[in-house]
Amino acid sequence: MSAFRALSIAAIAAVASAQSVNVVNKCSDAVTLFTQSSFGTIDNNVNVAAGATNDMHISSDWDGAINVGTGCNGNTCTTGGPTWDGQTPFSRAEFNFNAVPGSVTYDISLIYGYNVGMEISSADSGCSAFACTLPSGCPVTGPDNSCFSPCCSSSDACSGGALPASNGGCVSNAGPGPNSPFYYKSCTNAYAFPDNDGAAGYTPADNVDFTCGNTAITLTLCPGTTSNIPK
Repeated sequence: MSAFRALSIAAIAAVASAQSVNVVNKCSDAVTLFTQSSFGTIDNNVNVAAGATNDMHISSDWDGAINVGTGCNGNTCTTGGPTWDGQTPFSRAEFNFNAVPGSVTYDISLIYGYNVGMEISSADSGCSAFACTLPSGCPVTGPDNSCFSPCCSSSDACSGGALPASNGGCVSNAGPGPNSPFYYKSCTNAYAFPDNDGAAGYTPADNVDFTCGNTAITLTLCPGTTSNIPK
């Protein structure tokens, strides 16, 4: 094998394994993506037009979340926003490219509420594609047909934030909240309370996170689908 061919193959392999998150906005309106990072870097305050795709330019070791805002004018949004506390409901996608080198762990979290449907998929079709599109009639409806956190029995209960530390009602900041059953029955593969993955023995322990060896990730907004992948 020539040195040039060997270098070409190595370059192709490097591209194939490159870490990336591309957001595809299938919603009928523009969205704003507010991001959080525990490690590494990612673009923040990103506007994505209806029908557009955006590369979030993550670092190879990024660990964090993407929160979706709708109807945004700067940092003021109809749903979602930069405060991350659930007072204005938002859907949240979480990713960890840092814990297992060459892999990514991902999940959809409804702990702070819901405003748009989500699907997380990998370039490897063998990795679980988690999707959640909530039906109408959520227990506590928010602005623009959003849904307040399952930890909150009312919008007032979310006024200080979705989690118990801020007055929300999920047991011990970990277990189910008053409206978690609606969420985990409607979207089996999304977090309906903090320890919905079975930590601390809470049930149901749904299939809500997945570690994939292919780190080319697509986050689709308003996919119009809901996954039901059994544990």
